[in-house]
Amino acid sequence: MHHCSDAATGDAGTCGSFCDSKIGRVCRRPSVPGAGGRHDPPDERRTRHRRRVAGQRRAPGSAPRPPPGSPGGCVRRRLRGQPGRECDHAGPSAGHLLYAACNLVEIGVAAHLLRPAVADDGLLSAPSVVGRFIVVCGLVAPALSGIGGAATAWLVFGQDFQGSLVSWILSDGLGLLILTPFFLALLRGDYLRCFADKNWQQRMEAVGLQVLAASIAYGVFFVAVRPVLFVLFGPVMLATFRVGRLGTTLAVMGIAVIGTVATMQGRGPIAAIASDPREQAVLFQFFLAGLLLTCLPVAAALSARGARLTSLSRSAEALRIQGAELARLATTDALTGILNRAAFRDAAKVAMQDPACAPLSLVALDLDLFKQVNDRHGHRAGDQALVHLVAVLRAGLREYDVIGRVGGDEFLILLAGNDADQAGLVAARLGDALRRSPLPLDGGGALSLSMSCGVALHRPDMSYDDFVHAADMALYAVKRGHRTADFAV
Repeated sequence: MHHCSDAATGDAGTCGSFCDSKIGRVCRRPSVPGAGGRHDPPDERRTRHRRRVAGQRRAPGSAPRPPPGSPGGCVRRRLRGQPGRECDHAGPSAGHLLYAACNLVEIGVAAHLLRPAVADDGLLSAPSVVGRFIVVCGLVAPALSGIGGAATAWLVFGQDFQGSLVSWILSDGLGLLILTPFFLALLRGDYLRCFADKNWQQRMEAVGLQVLAASIAYGVFFVAVRPVLFVLFGPVMLATFRVGRLGTTLAVMGIAVIGTVATMQGRGPIAAIASDPREQAVLFQFFLAGLLLTCLPVAAALSARGARLTSLSRSAEALRIQGAELARLATTDALTGILNRAAFRDAAKVAMQDPACAPLSLVALDLDLFKQVNDRHGHRAGDQALVHLVAVLRAGLREYDVIGRVGGDEFLILLAGNDADQAGLVAARLGDALRRSPLPLDGGGALSLSMSCGVALHRPDMSYDDFVHAADMALYAVKRGHRTADFAV
């Protein structure tokens, strides 16, 4: 009994006939259909051979198994620890969909964690925000999505889980750190807004700095014969100081585009350091991330300092406006808007000491029968009468003539460059204007008003109180004369 092998099927068996060693130990035995002999039909032998090679023998009636190269079959093989070569290229569509889902998770996590910073003053506006951006985009989001990505690489493509996880975190983390600031600012319109807010000189400076950074990058990647990547830190930092974080991100993106083109063509320092494309990509990403993360904290600090200076400037302006308002309130009569007693006193003292104001006259006046106006028509009508009087006085005086309210219905007018006679004529003209301008009342009708005036001329030996007293005495003389004249000197 010889042990023979079937040349068609590779099966070993025993037979009762002899074997011819010269023809490859093919057993010359009678053909028995279905017994696995060499004389079985060719289709049956090929089917049996494929099942043996693929390990697909199954019991009759059992459920069909997935094809060897399908995603489901590959996942079952990975879980059983039986990877097959056909799984390395299995299910590209399913694997890519899983990768896309992981990337969406990554973007969602980063957007959710960075939303407070973006909603406040914008991304990278302060050093604390830069730290949060680095942690979220460089570690947290890539690590969470990397678990799914590494699991997909292991189950679907047969790659090492730990190595895939590390590669995912590095590549996606660096990519987020480099691209997120640029595209976020681009989509928010920050570049256009920043450009529009600058004057033409600042715009030319910003464009010039970007051209400078791009030119130096071209020289580093296409012209220089030695790796001089450190040279790129200079123009990027200059753009940071002069333009801010937007200048930084735009300059880095320009360098990224130029460096990518050069590296793909096998030129530049990155291609000289590493020959493997994947290693080149990782090294270039590390360089860009280092360049960006070196300048962004500086940009954030400058932005925060600028924001503080702007805030201080606004506070100073608000204090100045508030101080001016307080000064106005302190020197202005609240009802009529002219100078109050203290402010008029200060203005008069200055004019009395200024020779350019000589001759200087003072007019003291009050409304006639003002108490009767209050008693008959109410205090509201009395207030309206005072406001109406001031309006008439302003209309009949020069712009630089000074008016002050020193009592209830008592007013003083300082007339520079007018002697007593000229001041008397001004007082008479004002009295006529008031009589021709009756006050309209709320309930209908009009109220006729008149005033009495006293005029005094300033002398060098007079004090302010003496000056006012002289004008008051002239006013009282008109009143004692039962208002037969509008003024007295």
